[in-house]
Amino acid sequence: MKKIDWRERRVAIAGAGKTGESLLRFALARGAQCSLWDTRATLDAQAWRERYPGVHIHFGDWPEDAFLPYERVLCSPGLSPMTPALAAARRAGIPLWGDIELFAQCAEAPVIAITGSNGKSTVTTLVGEMAQAAGLQVAVGGNLGTPALDLLAEEGDPEPELYVLELSSFQLEYCESLRPRAATILNISPDHLDWHGDFASYVAAKWRIARCMGAGDTLVLPSQDAELQTPPPTFLRSSHYAASAPVP
Repeated sequence: MKKIDWRERRVAIAGAGKTGESLLRFALARGAQCSLWDTRATLDAQAWRERYPGVHIHFGDWPEDAFLPYERVLCSPGLSPMTPALAAARRAGIPLWGDIELFAQCAEAPVIAITGSNGKSTVTTLVGEMAQAAGLQVAVGGNLGTPALDLLAEEGDPEPELYVLELSSFQLEYCESLRPRAATILNISPDHLDWHGDFASYVAAKWRIARCMGAGDTLVLPSQDAELQTPPPTFLRSSHYAASAPVP
């Protein structure tokens, strides 16, 4: 993927949590003009202004047209794209990206990606320890522990040999171009339906982990979950997924 020139681009960061702050640091380091938005009026806006001078801070209710003046909106994973201001931005053609999308655009080392309704933290930790025991320089994080963008090497530093990422359905919803060399959806059961709208949308979000996988990549799926035996039609129409990818 062609590297994006962030310099002077008008970028809104939606959400001031741990991942939101990593999004803000990422955009600022690349020269973007940033605004930080959070719906919580109780946050200390002055403390944020002191920490990030020059960043416009808006804490409190969001008008529906809040993000229309921006070229991109970088979304914290806790915020549903059905949030009125985010939905309005999407209708206007403004890209909504999360931290995993930005990570995918920057990381060059292979990625193992893990999602599922249950057990993903345990499996992510185990895979990371196995890779480390095999002598690899591995970086582990994502939805677990260190935000994905903070795993990226600083300029001039060597990149890890392997990334192992735990990914939530929220993060996958805002991701378009991640191509793991190996990935798994461990299991699926109704969860976060208030965020996704319905179970079908939740399942579709999980399937996005394989959206850009192709021949030579490995996707591991459980045999006991009927929803994971065949990708949803919307997934097949919008992905590069190769049906020939190994699916044990």
